[in-house]
Amino acid sequence: MRDVELNATAKEPGILAQIVRVGDSEDRTEYFKLGKPTHVRIYAIGEGQNREMYDYGWIEDAKNGNVMWEMTYSMTFHAGGGRKNRLVNTTILLDKGEYRLRYKSDDSHSYNNWNTDPPDDPTMWGITVYEEK
Repeated sequence: MRDVELNATAKEPGILAQIVRVGDSEDRTEYFKLGKPTHVRIYAIGEGQNREMYDYGWIEDAKNGNVMWEMTYSMTFHAGGGRKNRLVNTTILLDKGEYRLRYKSDDSHSYNNWNTDPPDDPTMWGITVYEEK
């Protein structure tokens, strides 16, 4: 028999950390740990325009707060719907260690509170880190 953590959110296989369905004015954090250097895929959807991101995610080293990766406008593509819906889907190598997955949103245009057409994949508004196999 397996021990089950009460109130735990079920995760899709391969997901190391996930922050999705982010609303207005949120600042959310999830933690994950890697036991060895690992290629991870980052899939993130957020709001950006005029070369600036307003809803975006990043990964920090949990021990020293150094930013290991950050969603910037120049790395994103149109995510469908309104032009300000931006998507990044990339793979990076992270060393063994403990990490914080972060996502921050501004005061408008967020999950289920769109002020223009939503992205093609609205439930993934936020950021997900997958282990690449």
